Amino acid sequence: MWDLQLRQLLLPKLDHDASECEDAIAFDIQTGRFAVTDGATEAFHAQQWAKNLAEHWVRNEATLTLDEFRNWVATEGRELHDSWKGLNLSWYSEEKARTGSFAAFVGVEIDLKTPSWKAIALGDTCLLHCRGGALLKSLPLSRSENFNSTPILVASNAALHESTMSSAMVESGVCENGDVLFLMSDAAASWCLQCFENGDFDADFLTGDDEELRRFFDGERQAGRIRNDDIAIVRIEIKRRIN
Repeated sequence: MWDLQLRQLLLPKLDHDASECEDAIAFDIQTGRFAVTDGATEAFHAQQWAKNLAEHWVRNEATLTLDEFRNWVATEGRELHDSWKGLNLSWYSEEKARTGSFAAFVGVEIDLKTPSWKAIALGDTCLLHCRGGALLKSLPLSRSENFNSTPILVASNAALHESTMSSAMVESGVCENGDVLFLMSDAAASWCLQCFENGDFDADFLTGDDEELRRFFDGERQAGRIRNDDIAIVRIEIKRRIN
């Protein structure tokens, strides 16, 4: 039998309040589903879109194929747009609302019987599978230089899905005792991959209390080693149960 050991961290940008954070984390230990999302700052109600995607995905029982994911996102998008009806908006906000909202997404489901995982991702939030200090897999981006300012994101407006959903990626992997899965929003994922590329990554870096971790990442951001952006990290360690 296998168990999961979970650690999570959600931090706003430097000098921002937690309520302004546009990253979201959601998980359901019983079903083994975990998600991290990152709302696009310039989009209309991006924080709500990111939160909806994360929280509603982990409550689902499907959405791990591209067709299921596309249909599910279309339904979520319609519900989001319906919630805007009747809002008293400026002309500028009305224009943004017509375009819709955008967010990066990564979701993983872990099967503890095997143990194994299956993930789906679109954008620049990433899943990293680590074993003994080595990086086995990273998706949808695998190198720190792959990150840019214009990723293809999950759109709430279904009219855009024809040009965006083809970029979604589905992957799977098999776990061994002590393997670690990380789900990370873009700034943290880029930083983490850079650490691997430099040969100085420590899979146990997410230790200490939240205040210690906040100080650590504030220092990394101030030093320019990590971009000043919201940070969402979920660390999942797969451990063999000792009876």
